[in-house]
Formats: sequence, structure tokens, C-alpha cells
Amino acid sequence: MYLCICRAIREREVDAAVRAGARRPVDVFRACGKNPQCGGCANEMRKRIDQTIACEQAAAPTLMAAD
Repeated sequence: MYLCICRAIREREVDAAVRAGARRPVDVFRACGKNPQCGGCANEMRKRIDQTIACEQAAAPTLMAAD
């Protein structure tokens, strides 16, 4: 699904940008080699960034201290 219609940025591109270190919509645009246009996608993009970060953290192995 497209998150940014103006610049044709899809969810999977946002996910890839987040895995590469993007934490804000402007970071996603940079990672995709595009500039923001109208800003209408900013809220949905922030939600997707947060979701992707949460999924990545949940999938990361947890290290437990040995007693």
C-alpha cells in the first residue's frame, strides 16, 4: 500500500528505511531519494515507522543476565 501518494512511497519502502535507521518521515524520504511534497502522509508515515520499530524490537533476541 502507498503511504505517500505524491512521491509513490510504499509501506515496504518505509519498513526498509526504518531498518536502515530512519526514525522520522524526512529520514524515509531521504532514504528513498525523494523530497516531501504536501505533508499529508506524515501522520500515517509516523505510525508506520513506530509499528516497524516495535516489530523489529519484538523480533530481536533478549539477552538475560546469568545468575
